[in-house]
Amino acid sequence: MRLASQPGALNDLIATNNLLDQLGLHTLEVFQKSQDAVIRRQQAEMLELSTPVVKIWDGILVLPLIGTLDSARTQVVMENLLQAIVETESAVAIIDITGVPTVDTLVAQHLLKTVAATRLMGAQCVISGIRPQIAQTMVHLGVAFGDVVTKSSLADALAFAFRQRGILISRGPDRT
Repeated sequence: MRLASQPGALNDLIATNNLLDQLGLHTLEVFQKSQDAVIRRQQAEMLELSTPVVKIWDGILVLPLIGTLDSARTQVVMENLLQAIVETESAVAIIDITGVPTVDTLVAQHLLKTVAATRLMGAQCVISGIRPQIAQTMVHLGVAFGDVVTKSSLADALAFAFRQRGILISRGPDRT
Protein backbone atom coordinates (compact mmCIF):
# COMPACT_ATOMS: atom_id res chain seq x y z
CA MET A 1 0.00 0.00 0.00
CA ARG A 2 1.48 3.30 -1.07
CA LEU A 3 0.49 6.56 0.67
CA ALA A 4 0.73 8.58 -2.53
CA SER A 5 -2.08 6.53 -4.03
CA GLN A 6 -4.30 7.20 -0.99
CA PRO A 7 -4.64 10.98 -0.50
CA GLY A 8 -6.90 10.57 2.55
CA ALA A 9 -4.24 8.57 4.40
CA LEU A 10 -1.59 11.16 3.53
CA ASN A 11 -3.80 13.97 4.83
CA ASP A 12 -4.46 11.97 8.01
CA LEU A 13 -0.72 11.45 8.47
CA ILE A 14 -0.01 15.18 7.99
CA ALA A 15 -2.82 16.11 10.39
CA THR A 16 -1.51 13.64 12.98
CA ASN A 17 2.02 15.00 12.55
CA ASN A 18 0.76 18.59 13.03
CA LEU A 19 -1.21 17.56 16.11
CA LEU A 20 1.84 15.87 17.62
CA ASP A 21 3.95 18.97 16.85
CA GLN A 22 1.39 21.19 18.59
CA LEU A 23 1.21 18.84 21.56
CA GLY A 24 5.00 18.79 21.85
CA LEU A 25 5.15 22.60 21.62
CA HIS A 26 2.43 22.97 24.26
CA THR A 27 4.24 20.54 26.56
CA LEU A 28 7.47 22.48 26.14
CA GLU A 29 5.73 25.81 26.86
CA VAL A 30 4.09 24.44 30.02
CA PHE A 31 7.43 23.02 31.18
CA GLN A 32 9.18 26.34 30.48
CA LYS A 33 6.54 28.31 32.41
CA SER A 34 6.84 25.98 35.41
CA GLN A 35 10.65 26.27 35.32
CA ASP A 36 10.38 30.08 35.13
CA ALA A 37 8.07 30.04 38.16
CA VAL A 38 10.54 27.88 40.11
CA ILE A 39 13.41 30.22 39.20
CA ARG A 40 11.43 33.33 40.24
CA ARG A 41 10.50 31.70 43.57
CA GLN A 42 14.12 30.68 44.22
CA GLN A 43 15.34 34.18 43.35
CA ALA A 44 12.86 35.67 45.80
CA GLU A 45 13.94 33.22 48.50
CA MET A 46 17.63 33.97 47.88
CA LEU A 47 16.90 37.69 48.01
CA GLU A 48 15.12 37.16 51.32
CA LEU A 49 18.04 35.15 52.71
CA SER A 50 20.58 37.71 51.52
CA THR A 51 19.10 40.38 53.80
CA PRO A 52 19.01 38.89 57.31
CA VAL A 53 18.02 41.10 60.22
CA VAL A 54 19.77 39.94 63.40
CA LYS A 55 18.65 40.85 66.91
CA ILE A 56 21.94 41.57 68.71
CA TRP A 57 20.45 42.76 71.99
CA ASP A 58 17.07 43.77 73.32
CA GLY A 59 16.13 46.80 71.24
CA ILE A 60 19.11 46.55 68.86
CA LEU A 61 19.00 45.06 65.37
CA VAL A 62 21.80 44.64 62.83
CA LEU A 63 21.31 44.21 59.12
CA PRO A 64 24.63 43.16 57.54
CA LEU A 65 24.63 43.71 53.79
CA ILE A 66 27.01 41.89 51.49
CA GLY A 67 27.26 42.18 47.73
CA THR A 68 25.72 44.47 45.19
CA LEU A 69 22.66 46.48 46.10
CA ASP A 70 20.01 47.22 43.49
CA SER A 71 16.47 48.58 43.67
CA ALA A 72 14.83 45.18 44.25
CA ARG A 73 17.24 44.18 46.99
CA THR A 74 17.08 47.54 48.78
CA GLN A 75 13.29 47.27 48.77
CA VAL A 76 13.54 43.85 50.46
CA VAL A 77 16.08 45.31 52.90
CA MET A 78 13.62 48.03 53.90
CA GLU A 79 10.69 45.64 54.22
CA ASN A 80 12.66 43.12 56.31
CA LEU A 81 14.09 45.79 58.57
CA LEU A 82 10.75 47.49 59.19
CA GLN A 83 9.07 44.15 59.89
CA ALA A 84 11.83 43.21 62.35
CA ILE A 85 11.51 46.57 64.11
CA VAL A 86 7.81 45.93 64.63
CA GLU A 87 8.29 42.30 65.74
CA THR A 88 11.13 43.03 68.18
CA GLU A 89 10.08 46.54 69.23
CA SER A 90 13.66 47.64 68.62
CA ALA A 91 14.78 51.22 69.12
CA VAL A 92 18.06 51.06 67.19
CA ALA A 93 18.72 49.49 63.80
CA ILE A 94 22.22 49.24 62.34
CA ILE A 95 22.66 48.81 58.60
CA ASP A 96 26.19 47.56 58.04
CA ILE A 97 27.45 48.07 54.48
CA THR A 98 30.99 46.80 55.05
CA GLY A 99 30.40 44.05 52.49
CA VAL A 100 28.94 46.34 49.82
CA PRO A 101 31.59 47.01 47.16
CA THR A 102 30.15 50.23 45.76
CA VAL A 103 27.46 52.74 46.63
CA ASP A 104 26.05 54.82 43.81
CA THR A 105 23.49 57.61 43.95
CA LEU A 106 20.55 55.23 43.63
CA VAL A 107 21.77 52.95 46.43
CA ALA A 108 22.46 55.98 48.64
CA GLN A 109 18.92 57.26 47.97
CA HIS A 110 17.48 53.87 48.96
CA LEU A 111 19.55 53.85 52.15
CA LEU A 112 18.24 57.32 53.02
CA LYS A 113 14.66 56.17 52.39
CA THR A 114 15.25 53.16 54.64
CA VAL A 115 16.59 55.46 57.37
CA ALA A 116 13.52 57.71 57.01
CA ALA A 117 11.14 54.74 57.15
CA THR A 118 12.96 53.42 60.22
CA ARG A 119 12.47 56.77 61.94
CA LEU A 120 8.78 56.69 61.09
CA MET A 121 8.63 53.35 62.91
CA GLY A 122 10.11 55.04 66.01
CA ALA A 123 13.61 53.62 65.74
CA GLN A 124 16.97 55.23 65.14
CA CYS A 125 19.00 53.98 62.21
CA VAL A 126 22.79 53.87 62.10
CA ILE A 127 24.74 53.14 58.93
CA SER A 128 28.09 51.48 59.55
CA GLY A 129 30.92 50.13 57.46
CA ILE A 130 31.45 53.19 55.30
CA ARG A 131 34.90 52.67 53.82
CA PRO A 132 37.04 55.59 52.60
CA GLN A 133 36.32 54.83 48.91
CA ILE A 134 32.57 54.82 49.52
CA ALA A 135 32.78 58.04 51.55
CA GLN A 136 34.70 59.74 48.72
CA THR A 137 32.24 58.48 46.11
CA MET A 138 29.28 59.74 48.10
CA VAL A 139 30.89 63.16 48.55
CA HIS A 140 31.67 63.35 44.81
CA LEU A 141 28.09 62.36 44.00
CA GLY A 142 26.78 65.05 46.32
CA VAL A 143 24.89 62.59 48.51
CA ALA A 144 24.26 64.21 51.88
CA PHE A 145 23.38 62.00 54.81
CA GLY A 146 22.53 65.05 56.92
CA ASP A 147 21.61 63.99 60.43
CA VAL A 148 21.97 60.25 59.75
CA VAL A 149 24.31 58.62 62.25
CA THR A 150 27.18 56.96 60.39
CA LYS A 151 30.05 54.94 61.80
CA SER A 152 33.11 53.56 60.08
CA SER A 153 32.83 50.11 61.66
CA LEU A 154 30.19 47.78 63.02
CA ALA A 155 31.99 47.82 66.39
CA ASP A 156 31.63 51.62 66.58
CA ALA A 157 27.96 51.35 65.59
CA LEU A 158 27.33 48.72 68.27
CA ALA A 159 29.05 50.87 70.90
CA PHE A 160 26.85 53.80 69.85
CA ALA A 161 23.70 51.62 69.98
CA PHE A 162 24.58 50.32 73.44
CA ARG A 163 25.11 53.89 74.69
CA GLN A 164 21.78 54.93 73.16
CA ARG A 165 20.06 52.10 75.04
CA GLY A 166 21.91 52.90 78.27
CA ILE A 167 23.80 49.62 78.21
CA LEU A 168 27.26 49.78 79.75
CA ILE A 169 29.84 47.50 78.18
CA SER A 170 33.35 47.22 79.54
CA ARG A 171 36.31 45.74 77.77
CA GLY A 172 37.42 43.90 80.87
CA PRO A 173 40.98 43.58 82.19
CA ASP A 174 43.87 43.94 79.78
CA ARG A 175 45.00 40.43 78.84
CA THR A 176 48.40 41.18 77.34
